[in-house]
Order: sequence, then structure tokens, then C-alpha cells
Amino acid sequence: MLLLALDTSTRQASIALCTEETLLGEYTWLVGNNHSIELLERIRRLMAECGHTMQAIDVIAVATGPGSFNGLRVAVTAAKTLAFALQVPLIGVSTLDVIAAHQQQWRGPICAVLEAGRSELYAACYAFDETYEEQDGVLTYTLRRLSDYLLDAPEALTHYLQEHLSALVGVPGERQLPVTLFCGEMSETSRAVLHQHLPESSLFLESFQSARHASVLAYLAFQRFLGGIIDDPLSLEPLYLRRPSITTSVRKQPLLGSKTPGSSNPTETEREEGALHH
Repeated sequence: MLLLALDTSTRQASIALCTEETLLGEYTWLVGNNHSIELLERIRRLMAECGHTMQAIDVIAVATGPGSFNGLRVAVTAAKTLAFALQVPLIGVSTLDVIAAHQQQWRGPICAVLEAGRSELYAACYAFDETYEEQDGVLTYTLRRLSDYLLDAPEALTHYLQEHLSALVGVPGERQLPVTLFCGEMSETSRAVLHQHLPESSLFLESFQSARHASVLAYLAFQRFLGGIIDDPLSLEPLYLRRPSITTSVRKQPLLGSKTPGSSNPTETEREEGALHH
């Protein structure tokens, strides 16, 4: 079974071509804001170098966010288009899940984070369950999400962890928060705030150590596919934890059904509920 995995959630992008047991090829690069320019060319190059045509693909996997609004749209749209065109299953996986899945050998709780702008972080907490097959000696890690997908300021995130995480993964009878591994893309300011509020209970990986690889996205997608979990290309959408604020132009207010030029606050910023469906 041949799976193509796409991730353009942030300024870092990654694509991979895999079977259930073999990584055939992978590109991970700093895409900046050129997601729409570079993604399709990288896919074509990867398929050619691996000696496969697009018609050989059996499954499409895509990172659904949270992340960059534009970046997410590019990969999700490309994945949905390919799934329709090739008539193959589509599987969406949260970008935070992918970040956490890289740390499968960490024995404690994991908090995957991404910068969300406005001094806030996207975050989610995880742990791993281990399964050991004595017959063949294979050790399997299964990612388990402990929290909702969160959008919080760093200080508010530490309060959330203090309130909830100990009950989920702590040692019975002990009130101390277990040491949490923070990984993902975060600024030095965010890291400093997190560590300040959790000085004894936080460890951090550098962003370079947390770089996302589409092969890990593919691994998670295979687990879902084999479990019978697939997504409908018609309904799959990026995971946007924050809707964009859209500022309406005074000159276009009558067309938008907004206030007339003579009313108060003519340059008021509004949140258009139906403005963005992706």
C-alpha cells in the first residue's frame, strides 16, 4: 500500500511517500510563505525519484493544523483534490499530533505547541501507550491525546496543566505535577514564560529537535487507516482554533450589509461568520 503524506502547516513543510513498512522518500524543507508555489513541484519530484506515478498512490494523508491559515489551506486542498482525482481514501491528522508523535520514547506527558500569534500558543497534551508483542519482539507506541486542542497564552496554558494534567497522568497520592516535555515551534519568550511557571515540571526541546517529518504523519495515518478511520474529502477541513478577523472597507459597507457611511464607528472590525469555511 502506497501512502503520500503532506504537511504545510507552518513555514516548515514536509512530504513523504511510504508503504506500511518502508519510507521510500521524504522532503522536509523551509518553505517560508511559498507553500502554493513549491508543494506540487516537490510532489512531482518525489514521485519521480521513487519511481512511482501518481496513479500508484493508494492513500493520501494530510496534516490538518492548527497552524498557518494559508499553509494549511494549500496542503488540505491539494490532498482533497488528489483524493478525488485518484479515488483513494483521505486521512487527516492534527499537526499537534504529529509533533507529539516524534517523542514516542518519552515516558511522561508531552505538550506539543505551535506559535499562534497574538502572544498565544496552540497546544495539546499527550502520552504514549506501549504494546509489546512477545512472539515477534515488536514494540509499538500508540499516541493518546489527554487534552482538547487548546489556544491559550503561555501563562494560561501552565494553569491548565496544573489543574488537569496531574489527575490524568500523575502518581496517585502525589500532588506534584509530573515532568512535562514541551516540543514544537515556540519562541524564546513563550518558553521563558512556560518555564517560569513550571520550573520543576518542564523540559524543552529546541525547535530544530522538534522538526516535523511527514513520515511520522504517514505512520499515524496508517494506524488510523488500519483501524478503519478515514475522512470524507467533502467535509475534511483544516483545524482552525481561531477564526480570522476581517476588517470591512467603508467603501464596501453597503455591499456587505454593514452600517451606512453616516453611522458611528464606520471602520469597526467585524468577525464575518461565514467568511472562511476552510
